[in-house]
Amino acid sequence: MAIQTIDGKVFGLHTKNTTYILSINEEGLVENLYWGKKITSIEDFAGVLGHNPTINVQGGQLYREECSSFGGMRFKETSLKVTFADGVRDFRYVVEKTDISGEHLEIVLTDIYYPFAIHLHYEVYEEEDIIRKWRVAENRGKEPILLERIYSAEYGLPGDGWKTVNYKGRWGAEFCAHSDTVQAGKQVYESLYGLTAHTVNPVFLIHKDASETRGDVYFGALEYSGNFKTVVEPVNTGYLNILMGISDTDFAWTLKGGESFETPAVCAGYSAEGFQTMTHILHSFCTRHIMPEELAGKPLPMLYNSWYSTTFDVRCEEQVELAKRAAKMGVELFVVDDGWFEGRVDDTAALGDWYVDKEKFPNGLQELIREVNNLGMKFGLWIEPEMTNKKSKLFMEHPDWIYQYDTREVLMGRNQYELDMSNPEVVDYLIEIFDNLLKENNIEYIKWDMNRYAAEMGSRNRNQSQWKELWYRNTQGVYRLIRELRARHPHVEFEACASGGGRVDYGAMRYFDEYWPSDNTDALDRLYMQQWYSYFYPIKYMRAWLTDDFGMDQRKIPLQFSMYCAMCGSLGIGTDLNKTSDEKLDELAGYIALYKEIREVIQLGKLYRLNSFTDGDIHAVQYVKDKKSVVFAFLDHERYGDSYFHIYLRGLKPDKKYRVKLKEQEEEKSGAFLMNMGIPVILKGDYDSVLIQLEED
Repeated sequence: MAIQTIDGKVFGLHTKNTTYILSINEEGLVENLYWGKKITSIEDFAGVLGHNPTINVQGGQLYREECSSFGGMRFKETSLKVTFADGVRDFRYVVEKTDISGEHLEIVLTDIYYPFAIHLHYEVYEEEDIIRKWRVAENRGKEPILLERIYSAEYGLPGDGWKTVNYKGRWGAEFCAHSDTVQAGKQVYESLYGLTAHTVNPVFLIHKDASETRGDVYFGALEYSGNFKTVVEPVNTGYLNILMGISDTDFAWTLKGGESFETPAVCAGYSAEGFQTMTHILHSFCTRHIMPEELAGKPLPMLYNSWYSTTFDVRCEEQVELAKRAAKMGVELFVVDDGWFEGRVDDTAALGDWYVDKEKFPNGLQELIREVNNLGMKFGLWIEPEMTNKKSKLFMEHPDWIYQYDTREVLMGRNQYELDMSNPEVVDYLIEIFDNLLKENNIEYIKWDMNRYAAEMGSRNRNQSQWKELWYRNTQGVYRLIRELRARHPHVEFEACASGGGRVDYGAMRYFDEYWPSDNTDALDRLYMQQWYSYFYPIKYMRAWLTDDFGMDQRKIPLQFSMYCAMCGSLGIGTDLNKTSDEKLDELAGYIALYKEIREVIQLGKLYRLNSFTDGDIHAVQYVKDKKSVVFAFLDHERYGDSYFHIYLRGLKPDKKYRVKLKEQEEEKSGAFLMNMGIPVILKGDYDSVLIQLEED
């Protein structure tokens, strides 16, 4: 059974390989006794203490709590802070009831005096080794109750010396990993941008000197795309406390009588075999339970985006010519980026006026779409729904539809204002206008951009007492828009352009089919970013383009190196086809044809990070699906004449024979040989690379 109990006091949550033990202790508090390798006999935990007795410490400070509350002799960061109508600011509870239904456990905590309850929810995904946690706060009375902090989940790990890993990024340098050993104080990862953003990510990764293939790793990801906060704190009674959820900075939520508030969920797990197993757990879980099911098990089409060919100067006849050249390369999806709508000549105007520009498209988009479809390609379009410009019909007609303070000038961000997505009228307008666009045109892909962060979080459409709710309500407005568009147009593929805004998270993954992780397409930079991105996020959700040397570093990198780097994800092309010779077009067509042969293995297979530039001279990744495997290896610079390397493969069957294709040579080797003796490769000079294909006999 996935969930077991002893007398409703001890609960065992079991996945295929792990166990999570909860207990209602002698003080009536819900605490975590154990999280780690599977222990099926929960009877062994009867009478076990989950804390170390500590001199002059009492109450919740001692325990690895499941729901710690501000006050009550707690001096650690707590996961709940509530203010009752009379000003009392702590939550002292009794366990009202517990309920097990299949693979779901609910524990209801009620205040000892006030009509207020917290519902702790646990959902066990046995095969995937994941446990989801979330909470519901319930006002059972008539007086309002103020939530000042309500995290989604709390975890405790015994001992000290833990290391925490998250990202340390910015635009163009996303997913740069950073590690800290947490010895004292608090490690806080927080977004205050109004959405996920590029700096840190709503995940946690905790370990003690783990590697790719060994060591204990604890991990979790929050299903939320707004301001979030993760706190990792070594508590002075001998354990690490981990909190994750909606950021409590500038947050408050008033629960009126009879109302409830549900937090986003955290998907968490444990690996006894390092980061690789963690990645496999998360990628599998995302595919089965997070991704929109329409495309979850299908590889993405190979796309071309015309932005770098035309920028804002979009014209129907020129797009047709680009489409013809794209089709010759074998492109399956042709995308028109920014500049197609009325009045859009640069980035200072027309956002919000989502009507086809009649000067650029005299016969509407249908003319171009027919040409694209006749060439055997799908058609896609760029939008930026959450924004408007000062020079737009939308803003002139609805100046109250943006976030603003009446006594302050609204600051410009990229010449944009942010629409008040907490206002249902704004969301209704966007639903209608994009629904009509999709109904009137055979659009099968949408690139959803977002290029401005939140600033003046005031709204003319809500009472000032609700302004601290705007951050959360904005995220829910975005979700409602994409949810409704998907429901009405289930055939459309939606991409979150995450280098605009950085909305890469498990909340967005429920509504989008892929991410554009970074505008930086420098192949060497991307190999670093793609490595750490892949720890939590599936390869299929990593759009990777070839462009014309658009990187942060102005490097000149050979085409093969750049193409192989882009082929490590879901391939796209963004080169200026107006300047691409026929010879290069043919060369690109060869790479695209090759990618189509192997993309199912790459996008849907298991990923193995074999080597990394962070700790060696070469970078190598492997993908395995069914009987096939693909390996890419890269060298940035040859050093001291060393050009001979061994790559040790993983994920193969030791007793099976594999046909190995390396450049023009083919040979047959056993899985045991390939994993233990490895494949010798020669990589020379600057930016050399190689592709290896394997197939089981």
